[in-house]
Amino acid sequence: PFLSLFVNIWTHPHQVVAVVGDAVTLPCSLEDRTRFDDSPTVEWTRPDLEPKAALVYRDNSEVFEMKHQCFEFRTSLFHSEVKDGNVSLRISNVQLSDAGMFYCLKIPKEEARLRMENSTVELVVVSVSDPKISMVAVQSGEVMVECAAGCWLPKPEMKILDDQGRTLTAEKTETEEPKGCITVRQKVVLQNLTGRFEDRCFLWFNIGTPVPA
Repeated sequence: PFLSLFVNIWTHPHQVVAVVGDAVTLPCSLEDRTRFDDSPTVEWTRPDLEPKAALVYRDNSEVFEMKHQCFEFRTSLFHSEVKDGNVSLRISNVQLSDAGMFYCLKIPKEEARLRMENSTVELVVVSVSDPKISMVAVQSGEVMVECAAGCWLPKPEMKILDDQGRTLTAEKTETEEPKGCITVRQKVVLQNLTGRFEDRCFLWFNIGTPVPA
């Protein structure tokens, strides 16, 4: 048996896609560098959280007590690059719960406070695992083939093909896991098998919507 995986991703300029467990960088920069000193105040927030802060940077250091506990030890800036205007947020060990809209508020020097800069980045989090395909002899001449994708998000599409490329009618189950991801299984019983045979399990999912040409 063979496994094939396809992922189609369409993102807009203010959207970033990350995989659970990986690290990701949400871009943000000082648009008008002359309005900021070498230690700008930067607030990265998620408005749906309370407290809202994913990271607050002030007076050349992070204000840890303002950070939401779900981001403890997981968010940081590129400190050596802040003075050059790079205030992008790095999130390590990405979780499904990190998905959402992030706001990057840049607060200038006192005399320019009336013109604060604000930008947004949407983080889309994807969960995937190694899909598995198995075969079990159920009785003479019959074999059960099962394809399983454990804890995926978004939910993958799945189909099992025979050696002629035809889609087999399979029994399907979907289970929502406590973490918010979905486990998908399909199984089919092949009958009257003689000699060598070959089948294939296809998995795919789409992220976003394609932009018309």
